[in-house]
Amino acid sequence: MNRESKSLVNASAHSVHDLFQPPSFALGYFQREYVWEEPQVEKLMADLSGKFLKQWRAEHSPGDVSGYDPYFLGPFIVYQENGRTFLADGQQRIITLLLLLIFLRRRTGSGLLSTLILSEQFGRRTFRVDVNDYADCFDALLHGREFDADGAPPNIRRVWEAYRHIGAHFPDDLHGDVLGLFVDWLLHRVSLVAMDAGDPDRAVEMFQSINDRGVHLSPMDHLKRYLLSDAECDPRMLEGSWGAMVANLERVERGAAFAYVRTVLRSRFPGSAAGINGATHEWMHAHAAQIWPDRKNGDRSRLFTEVLYPLHGLYVTLLRARNRLHPSLRAVRFTAVNGIADQFDLTFAAVRPGDPKSVQENKAALVAGFLDLFLVAQALDDEPADQGTVDELVAEVLPAVRQAASEDDLRRVLGAHAAAWPARLKRIPDLAYTGKKKLVRYVLARLTAWVETGGGREDPTERFLTRRPGDLGFEIEHLFPSTPPAGVDPRYYGHLRHQIGGLLLLDGKENRTYGGVPLAQKLNQYRSDTLLAGLLNPDFLAGGNAHLRLFLTAQGLIGLVPTYTADTPMQPFLEARNQFYLEIAKRVWSLQALGLLPPSGVIPAPRLGMHTVRVKHLVRNGLIGANAQLVGRHQNQTIQAQVLADGHIQTTTGRVFASPTPAVTDLVGVAKNGWTFWSVQQTGEKLGAVRKRYLDGLR
Repeated sequence: MNRESKSLVNASAHSVHDLFQPPSFALGYFQREYVWEEPQVEKLMADLSGKFLKQWRAEHSPGDVSGYDPYFLGPFIVYQENGRTFLADGQQRIITLLLLLIFLRRRTGSGLLSTLILSEQFGRRTFRVDVNDYADCFDALLHGREFDADGAPPNIRRVWEAYRHIGAHFPDDLHGDVLGLFVDWLLHRVSLVAMDAGDPDRAVEMFQSINDRGVHLSPMDHLKRYLLSDAECDPRMLEGSWGAMVANLERVERGAAFAYVRTVLRSRFPGSAAGINGATHEWMHAHAAQIWPDRKNGDRSRLFTEVLYPLHGLYVTLLRARNRLHPSLRAVRFTAVNGIADQFDLTFAAVRPGDPKSVQENKAALVAGFLDLFLVAQALDDEPADQGTVDELVAEVLPAVRQAASEDDLRRVLGAHAAAWPARLKRIPDLAYTGKKKLVRYVLARLTAWVETGGGREDPTERFLTRRPGDLGFEIEHLFPSTPPAGVDPRYYGHLRHQIGGLLLLDGKENRTYGGVPLAQKLNQYRSDTLLAGLLNPDFLAGGNAHLRLFLTAQGLIGLVPTYTADTPMQPFLEARNQFYLEIAKRVWSLQALGLLPPSGVIPAPRLGMHTVRVKHLVRNGLIGANAQLVGRHQNQTIQAQVLADGHIQTTTGRVFASPTPAVTDLVGVAKNGWTFWSVQQTGEKLGAVRKRYLDGLR
């Protein structure tokens, strides 16, 4: 086979002065963006200035500087294409050197430095690193112009900040005549080695060889190279879209771009996600047959152009909704407040790139409401309501959600899975502030906000859920004072007082003015607080609150509102108030309110999954023996409990629990997932592992 032989890689040394000669450098499409931050810039400045100052003496002249020891800044890779010289590797150092030359030009006014910073050929004036995205920033720095760095993409912002870091770490000793000597030394005694790859293909090969062996590129850099390198068009044509996607995501939250890619991959491609959080490009390469079963040239880049890029705007919206209440994606915020950071896998399994924006957001709202209901149901049932439990649920539901093409398909899939969860709301009257403060506060926030908005007021949910600087926020208010009436058992009184029906969520500023005032004396003040507080007054609905009255009537609640007077007995009043709260909760978390479609006919018993298995199932099937001992470790101490014959767990305090998690809390005082905490003493096996064996046997 006749083929022209490629020459060996050519390497040549260049001083900084020689390096910044025409032509200007362009960047290869596979190059990462500028990523240096203050530590890297500080080290470069310390290395250069330290090397120079160790040799400088006050009596030295420029001739002496020519004999100073040189400093080597390392190799970089270039290649030639279409008459231009491209940097394949080394842009971090070379861009930082360009910024240093701009800094020195402004310090010294040297015309020589201007000729190194800028190049003019064929009527085109460019900076020595010729990247359109950076040109305005370089120009503003060179001429001392204003530049909106805060509104710029992250890579451009880092360039702007790197210049400031140069100034911050430039030694005070380098001024006056010494500065001129330092410039001479930098230009003529600091060197780099250029390795000429010759052509783009070999440049990519060398780039991979170097950067896959220890020079740290980010996972997104590797992923960009992997996906775009097989594009049927020039990969550089996709650079702008990739950069825009990354910038849009990172502008909302640092690290969001990589998190987004992981979310899409987990959601769209079934199978093991092991390794996806690290070298994602290697995970994709290992799972290529699964991702592209009939792979054709260009399929990798089409994953970017047809999936990642079109859907990234939804992820931006979801991130913002996670941090601040969004009108149509409220449950995203609710789920985040309850500690679930990774909540978007189901959403991206359901959405399609061709879905209109409104459909994408509707699907996201359905998924978020589904997760919110799940977390409340779990917490009410004394089961774990954490990220790990949500991950288990998502893995269980994901295959069916992937097949749900339309909104109605998704409503049916999620509704069928959640059909039995609203029944757990019946435990709301059992909630007490002494046991589940976080859950009580969240439930009160949701119930209070539902009445507020239903009564025509502005939605206060965000203020209920968060506390702003300088704001007391909203706090739990006990309707009844802490001191019991004469002749009443303090323990029994305390039990009643802490029930959820005896609590309100009120503005902290107002709350502190009530102190230990009896409820009858607070009723008039409650009129100006939340509507849920105002409803305690017997004449509140008749006093001009027509909007609220119509709303409660439409909701079938008008005859269930308990009111209070000085003669009202405490216990029956609280029982009625507990039930009133329950009825509100049924409307807040009904499948209908969440947009989910339950199965037609009788709602089935919940299908067994990780989140529905109980210890009693394991006992009945012989996987755990009755009276088995459970052990766990907390703060270097062994904690023990016993499994009873009916599957309940008895702790060493003598209390009995239906599930493992509250049994841990009873003993250690903090919430821990009981399935991962407890081990069966006889076998050493975690309860969670026994549960998995049980479920595997059912499949």
